[in-house]
Amino acid sequence: MSPERTILYRRDGRIAWMTLNRPEVLNAEDMTFLSDLTQAVHALRDDREARVAVVTGAGRAFCSGVDLTALSSGGLGPAFFTDIEYLWDILENCDKAVICGIHGYCLGGGLQIALACDLRIASEDAILGLPAVKECLIPGLGTYRLPRLIGMGRARELLLLGDTIDARRALEIGLVNAVVPRGELEAQCLVLAERLLAVPHTSMSHIKRLSNLAFQTDFAGFMHAFVPAMRACLASQEHQAAMAAFRAEQTAKARGSSRPS
Repeated sequence: MSPERTILYRRDGRIAWMTLNRPEVLNAEDMTFLSDLTQAVHALRDDREARVAVVTGAGRAFCSGVDLTALSSGGLGPAFFTDIEYLWDILENCDKAVICGIHGYCLGGGLQIALACDLRIASEDAILGLPAVKECLIPGLGTYRLPRLIGMGRARELLLLGDTIDARRALEIGLVNAVVPRGELEAQCLVLAERLLAVPHTSMSHIKRLSNLAFQTDFAGFMHAFVPAMRACLASQEHQAAMAAFRAEQTAKARGSSRPS
């Protein structure tokens, strides 16, 4: 019997679920994790039926980061740290809205996963941090994404000290979008996913792509990307349906107001 994958991927309707699945080591990342992650991220990117994705962790934690046992024994070389970043880039730039459901430890590479997602919901027991500096490592592209999300001052505090914070503090500084009881985490991720499914996919995917350019493109470059995106939205069936619904609503209101009292 082949061992169970360390990353599970499934789709339920238009919602894809990606589950980190090494619960015996708090979903720590090793070479097998990287291999299975490659397949799962590519499956999500190429899944034309999926519109929203939810990333969660099995067991007692979301992800405790790099597997220090594998690292200390020489099982993780420099290529691991670069290859995994290209996977987070795919996740960050895919045309799906990606939700991260965080519980328990979300440290190091675990938090880097969360930073590559579009929205983050944490349970009340979540502990978040980037402790790489304490091991004389760099917390990957957490150094790139975290300042953009929460500002340079707060980001440097977490990056340079390697301290952890709880879910409420993460909410205060904008690192997560919501905090919920542990038993409600998956349900609240599903509620958010359903809300995102109600948004036209054409506009949502373009907005995600454009907002990813916000900190790295000048005005002229951004307009070069914005203009065709807006044209695509205006020409889409989703926009036409929204306008038809608006006109029908206005007509109904006008008829209602013209009725004699």
